[in-house]
Amino acid sequence: PRRAKSVWEPKLSDNVHDLSPSSLRWLVQLGCKHVVFQPSLRLPAVEMLEANRRGYWTPEDIRPLVRRCQEFSLQLESMMLPPEFYQKVRLGLAGRDQEIENVCRTVRALGEAGVPMMEWRPGPEFYWDERVGYYSAKGRGGAGLRSYDYERVKGAPPFDEIGLVDPEEAWARVLYFAKPVVSAAEQAGVKLSAHPNDPPVPMMRGSARIFHHTDQLRRFFKEIPSTVNGMTFCQGTIAEMGVNVLDEIRYFGGAGRIHLVHIRAVSGTLPKYHEVFIDEGDLDMFEAICAYRDAGYSGLIVSDHTPRVEGDTPWGHRGRAFNVGYLRALIQAANHTL
Repeated sequence: PRRAKSVWEPKLSDNVHDLSPSSLRWLVQLGCKHVVFQPSLRLPAVEMLEANRRGYWTPEDIRPLVRRCQEFSLQLESMMLPPEFYQKVRLGLAGRDQEIENVCRTVRALGEAGVPMMEWRPGPEFYWDERVGYYSAKGRGGAGLRSYDYERVKGAPPFDEIGLVDPEEAWARVLYFAKPVVSAAEQAGVKLSAHPNDPPVPMMRGSARIFHHTDQLRRFFKEIPSTVNGMTFCQGTIAEMGVNVLDEIRYFGGAGRIHLVHIRAVSGTLPKYHEVFIDEGDLDMFEAICAYRDAGYSGLIVSDHTPRVEGDTPWGHRGRAFNVGYLRALIQAANHTL
């Protein structure tokens, strides 16, 4: 086949919930060179249990993980900040200043250990189940889909541990946390990547979700304009908002605000949608990949949620492998259109 005159090479990879030899071999076998470590709340990474109990990470916690990845010729590129590290911050409770200092300490530890990015999620609640409107459905061949319908929780009472949180209070909490953490990240040479609210509804059981729309993300970057302050462009979440995804890729990519890309396919938008296979969503995936290329984005692109396929693992290794292969083909095709 004809080779492209120039080659666009984003860092194609996948999220992994642990750094076991089997998980790292799986990444290498898929042709990946980069690792995005996202410890699952359902499948806690044994490597980080003690550090998570402490409430912050040190360079001594992280360096062995970096070395383990290097043993497989992989680069540890990003780690997800555990929600437990900033629970008081999210709930607006006393003691949040100590949590913020611990998060800043964690950011400095990442920089010292050579991990260039930390991902985090705003919002007081972290549920992805029936409590916030998700339910199970069937896709092609009986594959298990994760689906969403806001009507299921529209009139539900507030969570006991969260209560009522209006938008002004939600913004105040996020900025109180993010400003000192961004400052620490600037000094440490670490990028921060904020994930939009998922599902992207403006209010969840009485609690405002301020990253529910791209307009809110624009405001966030105006409030904290530092270049280390960026976003995880979760393409599925952005699509669920009902906006023009391609335009948003061009805008945020061109502004240098996309630090990490999650790709999943969805059918429908709020208030009801289905997470489907990567080749059957509403958005043309080839056009999306070309939009990242044209916006000058060359960072991490990882597979995201995938339908449950026959014989898969709890983490979805078979479905994710399908995603990565599909994305690799799209990137090769995009290079041949240059």
